[in-house]
Amino acid sequence: MPITVIESFIRGAGDECADVVIETPEVAGIVDGATAKPWDAPGGPSGQRIAGEVADLLRSLSGNVVARDAVAHLTRHVAALLDSASIAPGQGSAAALAVVHCGARQLWRVGEAGVLVDEQALPGRSSGEEVVARARALVLHTLLADGASLDDLRTKDAGREAVYPLLRSLVAVRNRVVSTYVNAAIDGRPVPETFVEVVDLPRTACEVVITSDGYPEPAPTLADAEARLRARLDRDPLMIHEPPATKGWMLGKGSFDDRSYVRLSIPAAELA
Repeated sequence: MPITVIESFIRGAGDECADVVIETPEVAGIVDGATAKPWDAPGGPSGQRIAGEVADLLRSLSGNVVARDAVAHLTRHVAALLDSASIAPGQGSAAALAVVHCGARQLWRVGEAGVLVDEQALPGRSSGEEVVARARALVLHTLLADGASLDDLRTKDAGREAVYPLLRSLVAVRNRVVSTYVNAAIDGRPVPETFVEVVDLPRTACEVVITSDGYPEPAPTLADAEARLRARLDRDPLMIHEPPATKGWMLGKGSFDDRSYVRLSIPAAELA
């Protein structure tokens, strides 16, 4: 029996959005294109384009598919995209993903995404982003204590600029087993199998919620997720309190990041 989408939503922080929602009977979930960085190689495919192409490939998956093979297929495609622009894998943009594959009856996650299975959170593994977020928060707390105005810091995020070297380090170690951090994304470099999260779903009927990291936390319903996000932005527009983020809610933007949400109904497994 196919996946049923109960509700879904997508909205960019600004005029464009690099998130993509997948809604098919066989595969459903979210692909999150990376925010452009100053050091990305020029002329390459944007995070928006990479997310769109990864989503298109995921939509075509059906039948018996193994997660590691699917991720390898996505990786080869992104590597070819980068090569066509004369960019080496890992030097351009990237995308994270979290999807349910009906045939495998599994949830697959590469990189950061919020997930609930029957309202129980599936914790993500440490990626190193929290280290960067806390460093950014420290810079901004110091600037506020020294008299900087909230509007000034929402016009120019001096904290994010200060942690650019750390963000660049995260990109450098992405998809490499070199530390305690599991920093993974589809960026043209092979994703270590241990970085591909595979969760077997219950054999009974269940609900799965998947959100991009534009929501500080997943919630059982879209209305709840939106309410939690709005409350967080209202009390902490710089996104420097618990848990801090690597970017804030800039003036003129709708939120601190692109956001997407999908709630899925997964039917009980058919008896053999």
